[in-house]
Amino acid sequence: MKFSKRHIVKSLSWRFIGTIDTFIFAYLITGDIQHGINISGISTFTKLIWYYYHEKLWFKSKVENPNRRHLIKTFSWRGIATIDTVIVSFIFLGNPFIGLKIGIAETLTKMILYYLHEKLWYKINFGLDKRNKRKFEKFKSKRMQPPSNKNIFKQDFSITSLDRKKRLIQNPKLIWFTGLSGSGKSTLSNSVEKLLFNEGFYTYALDGDNVRKGICNNLSFSPEDRSENIRRIGELAKLMLDAGLIVCASFVSPFEKDRSVVKQIVGADNFIEIFVSTSLVECEKRDTKGLYAKARSGEILNFTGISSPYELPLHPDLKIDTAKLSIEESAKKVFSLIIDKLKN
Repeated sequence: MKFSKRHIVKSLSWRFIGTIDTFIFAYLITGDIQHGINISGISTFTKLIWYYYHEKLWFKSKVENPNRRHLIKTFSWRGIATIDTVIVSFIFLGNPFIGLKIGIAETLTKMILYYLHEKLWYKINFGLDKRNKRKFEKFKSKRMQPPSNKNIFKQDFSITSLDRKKRLIQNPKLIWFTGLSGSGKSTLSNSVEKLLFNEGFYTYALDGDNVRKGICNNLSFSPEDRSENIRRIGELAKLMLDAGLIVCASFVSPFEKDRSVVKQIVGADNFIEIFVSTSLVECEKRDTKGLYAKARSGEILNFTGISSPYELPLHPDLKIDTAKLSIEESAKKVFSLIIDKLKN
């Protein structure tokens, strides 16, 4: 279902409410029912157009807090709608002051009605991509707090991470591949793991899509849930390192603070960051999953590089552009960088 259907239905629902409100104030101010019908009737068509494009613009807005979003959106639309009323009244009656009076008079009631209309539609999933089921989610200003750890105690086991490290004869490391969707992260991670596996190392690969089908399947793509997604991956990788494995992890991980959290979780000495720096233009050309096209059309929200930012790694251990190097060449560069760090 295309997002334009949502905009159209939402425009019509608000226009019905707005037209009745305009008619009431136009009638009260002019004292003429016909004037009320004419002014509200004519402005119906012009406001439908303005409202539709106002919706499309705001649909791509990065304002996540719903209360803040509704308030700002209410004021922006009120300004547009009042100007429209003044222009329509001037064209019809030759008197812009009547339109100004109507616009000022209806400001309070329409702002309240519009705000409530926004809150209602914020909870309606009609026209939203079901895979993203964000429903324009309620802003998680108070995320679920972790349970109290007062009654949780760390259990020590006889076999330690050092014991496992000696048995496997390797240094467990987390090789973190970050970059835009379509940059070649997963393909490169897969190739690097093959090289390591063929050399006799014990490895495991973690990938964004695979993880979201399991341990993170209850998370959306809002900035807050993206951070939680990466935090969970960090904790999962920590367990794997404790088991003595070498982990190849490929995640967009667009925010520097989230990558830093992973680095803190597993330890700076165990974290190797590979920035797959393939450009947005090249990634869109590939568009292997058709995601960029859907993001451009508004079907996918919070898509990195389009409607959500990607923060470049500050100090990556290696930077690779797969548009300039083949996957084989790129994998060999990564392998050369890490091989000595993995040997016990």
